[in-house]
Amino acid sequence: MSGRGPEAKRRQGQALVPVVFVMMILVAFAAILAGVARREMRAGAADVRRARMYYIARGAIQYAAVQLQQASGGGITYPELTQPPDTDANGWTQLGDGWYKIDIIDTAARLNINIASAEAIAKLPGISSDPAIAAALVDWRDADDTPTDLQGSVGAEVEYYSALATPYSAKNAPFDTVDELLLVRGVTPTLLYGSRDSSGGLVPLVSSPSGTRQTGDTVTPTDTGVPLCEMLTTYSRERNVAADGTRRLNVKTADPTALVDTLGLQPELAQRLIQARGDGGQNLSSIADLLNVPGFTRDIMRQIGDKITVTDDEYRNGMLNINTAPAEVLAAIPNVDQDVYNAIIEARQNGTVFQGLNDLFQLTALNRQQLQALVDSVCTKSSVYLVRLKVRVHGSAEVRAFQALVEVMPEPTETGGTSGDTTTSTAVASIYQFRRVGRNPGWQSWATGVFASGGSIGI
Repeated sequence: MSGRGPEAKRRQGQALVPVVFVMMILVAFAAILAGVARREMRAGAADVRRARMYYIARGAIQYAAVQLQQASGGGITYPELTQPPDTDANGWTQLGDGWYKIDIIDTAARLNINIASAEAIAKLPGISSDPAIAAALVDWRDADDTPTDLQGSVGAEVEYYSALATPYSAKNAPFDTVDELLLVRGVTPTLLYGSRDSSGGLVPLVSSPSGTRQTGDTVTPTDTGVPLCEMLTTYSRERNVAADGTRRLNVKTADPTALVDTLGLQPELAQRLIQARGDGGQNLSSIADLLNVPGFTRDIMRQIGDKITVTDDEYRNGMLNINTAPAEVLAAIPNVDQDVYNAIIEARQNGTVFQGLNDLFQLTALNRQQLQALVDSVCTKSSVYLVRLKVRVHGSAEVRAFQALVEVMPEPTETGGTSGDTTTSTAVASIYQFRRVGRNPGWQSWATGVFASGGSIGI
């Protein structure tokens, strides 16, 4: 029996080389496939987790909208909400296999940048030192291409933006979101979202001594370091109804019967009002003007002030909630001087809650002109709320944040059918601008709890 020779063994070894090579390729390919599969599994799990977080957020927003609609009576009163029973001590509420932490903010506690004047905007911390920013902000939203001149500071229109390295045009239309301010000349991320020191605390936008300071008729409260974005909104309004839900009576056009029957005025006082208001009510621009009519005392105004108006509009847009607006925003009310500001702050610190516009007339330290500044600019309720929440799910440390605007709607009135039966329906709050919010800039700048009564009502 003869053994295999060297040549045979050599050929056998050569045959093994491609086999080993193929095996190496197959092993490498299998390893690559396993890595790809692991990544795909992780990506798939992440997609599922984020989808769960998204729908938890949507559910929480819907829940908040229902609660706001019911608790406010469709915008008649300021809502008083309570935490759901399955909320832990840190404010996290379980929903399915996840948790959410929610905060609800009255947008009437913020300055409406689509309605506020350049003078009002220029009073805000961070902008007060450069009025040109306020002028540029107004130029961004107005319809013309003429730069605004504010106290010698000029705004910015298409000529400025078209000359930038990456040119664009001024919008010449209302702001959709507060983030859009970054497109306005002079508005930086630090100004809008704030910055933090080494300990994580918010850095003040401007320096100011303790207490308040006054320059002429302007009062500026101590800056708390709250970011500018936390003082602004693009949408705010209140229903033009009294605290009991009845439509306010337009004293510029109301007839004597309505003045007597609806307001409870004596006939001679109603007649004085009709004579004093002039044709079409041209002598009345504010309900505070009634103090000029003989017989209309502060006591009378405390009885009827929340029941009357000087417009037929269904809503009062851009009003500031005197109960919830923070000091920095209250100081931006047009024609607010030190006396008006101090009267509001003192009343709130003493526990006063203004239930209606009639309660403003209990501020006896203010004269008629000062009361007019308040009555024309403030409200005591709201129809629009900013709902913000953070979401997390079981098995993950990831936190995602979302926000939306919720507008409560007037409850429909009862109507009688053809058979005489009464039919009713329930109003549904509207949800606008639902979106995810990033961390920075984004929810890291949310100033929850910073304002003592800054519109945050929780849930």
